Amino acid sequence: MLRRHGLDIALCALAAAVLATSLGDRVANARYGATLMAVALLVLLGRGRRPPLASVIGFAIIAAGGRIMPQITSVMFLAILASFAVAGIAVRRAAAVAGWVAGCVALLIAMVGNPYVEGAGDVILTLTFCTVIWAASMAAAEWGRQAGRAHARAEGIASTRDRDVAAATIHERARIAGELHDVVSHGLSIVILQTVAARMSLRDDGDPVPETDRRLSIVENSARDALDDMRRLLDLLRATDLSAAGGELTPSVGLDQVPALVEQGRLAGVRLDATIDRSGPPLSPGLDAAAYRIVQEAITNVIKHAPDAATSLLVRSDTALLEVAVESVGAAPAHPATQPDGGYGLIGMRQRAELYGGRLDAGPCSGGFTVRARFPLGRAQ
Repeated sequence: MLRRHGLDIALCALAAAVLATSLGDRVANARYGATLMAVALLVLLGRGRRPPLASVIGFAIIAAGGRIMPQITSVMFLAILASFAVAGIAVRRAAAVAGWVAGCVALLIAMVGNPYVEGAGDVILTLTFCTVIWAASMAAAEWGRQAGRAHARAEGIASTRDRDVAAATIHERARIAGELHDVVSHGLSIVILQTVAARMSLRDDGDPVPETDRRLSIVENSARDALDDMRRLLDLLRATDLSAAGGELTPSVGLDQVPALVEQGRLAGVRLDATIDRSGPPLSPGLDAAAYRIVQEAITNVIKHAPDAATSLLVRSDTALLEVAVESVGAAPAHPATQPDGGYGLIGMRQRAELYGGRLDAGPCSGGFTVRARFPLGRAQ
């Protein structure tokens, strides 16, 4: 605010100084002249709306004050210089020139016939000095306006660059999504088709082996689920906003689907006991999905690296805490993915937990391995 109204404050202060210098003067004309000088400075406060008119009126008042009080003080002369400087900062050059002409005429009216002016030399010197101040003010104002325009252009360029980068990022994400769809969906589709064909072939050859058919069914269902999840993720990559995605985008999985996950683990041959106690408040979609993915990854690790282990699953929530845990006992996993600091699976689980303010602990326990995640619901929600 001070920077914006600094000139107005300076003009008011100068007007007060002009009046202060005449307070002790016993000559009435001196007080009248000082008052007119101060009024002229205050008139310049209206330069924003009508720059030429404010300058013309101000200099006319200065001319009248000069006629009333022929001998001006140094503060009054400073006020005259300030009036020329203000005239020079007009945005339109024609307005600035009009202000300068009005100032020169006002000085001529005040100085011609003034007993304190020693000839034409004083008049020319005063006009020259005031003109230099006016020209310097006009040049400084023009430089400031050019600097402002350059800054605005720089901001416009930066904004355009940011938009271009955002557009390029969206385009690249769409390209990657397309390539990912072409590669992964093709492979998963082949897995599904070949699994279906294998099951049909078993039936054509007679009664299928129940264990083989069951495992092929698991492969088929897992591939279909993975294909559906991949398509949902690709929709997220392609969407630039919620409307482009066709409405509100929410995670496709949650803890409500844990029973189905447990059933899949049991079909894969894992001895899996589940305890689910969800007495807490509803979870946010993101936290719900993150907790589900942690459970899913932990059970997947058990299937891959300790399928013979007795495994227990705990999902428990109350008003303050959400806890999920998968503990396998009876087999010592040796794969890096099940070590506390190794493998991408645990890294991903830890990142999911930290994203929602939680903590993941994973490591060997008595005769097995435990993955446990805790989420303080006050922060995670």
